[in-house]
Amino acid sequence: MSTLTLPNISEDQGALSKLIIPAVPGEYYAYLHEFTKERPVFALLKCKANKARPVEEAAELGMEANAFFQITDTNTKVLSIKAADAYGLLDCVGISDLFGETWFAPVKLTPKEFHEFRACKDAIALVEMCQEACSERGVVVDLKESSVVAMMTEHGKYGMFVVQEINSTSIQIAACHILL
Repeated sequence: MSTLTLPNISEDQGALSKLIIPAVPGEYYAYLHEFTKERPVFALLKCKANKARPVEEAAELGMEANAFFQITDTNTKVLSIKAADAYGLLDCVGISDLFGETWFAPVKLTPKEFHEFRACKDAIALVEMCQEACSERGVVVDLKESSVVAMMTEHGKYGMFVVQEINSTSIQIAACHILL
């Protein structure tokens, strides 16, 4: 059985900025990222921007905040930022009109298939796969290692990620996304 070796995409992109750098329409992004209990907010930003943000920055991120990784000892989930707000996981409870809608769905790809798909940089296929998978409009997905999840937002962001590692304090993902 062969092992898939991935380049460290984070190293290739240089230092990540703390600034909010929105994604550029039509640009395809591929990256590795770690989310922690201290930095669970996922913002699908330009690759030079840090995508893992603390809860305190959710309101500042506004429409750029897309997801929340809830990491517990027994279960890890990804939630839409609006669902995280509704469940009281953000500091800005009750002002969810700051945030856009995000939907998630599991995708029937192996991690190897995901990495091959991601490497092709086929934006049209990514959008089509996300639209098909997210047709049920789910806002919460349980995660485990090797889970592949599609996501899309009401504002034209389409993305997919694979869970590479989960432990009691963090989740490591490999992802790709595009803003149309």
